[in-house]
Amino acid sequence: EDRSLLGNFIEECLRIESPVKGDFRLSRVPVTIGDQQLGAGTTVMVINGAANRDPRRFDDPDTFDPERKNARQHLAFGRGIHSCPGAPLARAETRVGLERLLDRTSDIRISESKHGPAGDRRYQYIPTYILRGLTELHLEFDVR
Repeated sequence: EDRSLLGNFIEECLRIESPVKGDFRLSRVPVTIGDQQLGAGTTVMVINGAANRDPRRFDDPDTFDPERKNARQHLAFGRGIHSCPGAPLARAETRVGLERLLDRTSDIRISESKHGPAGDRRYQYIPTYILRGLTELHLEFDVR
């Protein structure tokens, strides 16, 4: 109900359920990751979702916290020169869409008949290698 949390809510959604599973990168120099040695020119896949749940970066990383202070430090849109150029537009569209939805509804719920009760939700994801998205999401609304 506190709309001042909306921006951080969006960032926490992006952190905990990033739309992109990972990105491919090319090592420019030989590097060791863990106990694996990678030569220059090796293709690696960076799993953004794993980084977004790194307990060294995020306290209690598997818990959704719309008041998380560092929620925007996620990698949902990449980082640095690899940042998604559409990120500002995606954030703006999401915020406007949610604001309009909140203006018109007094309650929004995930359908328990379709997805199960809280704590035991069931979802199906589109089978893709790079992107992460639900095949469907059933919501119930109370209109204002």
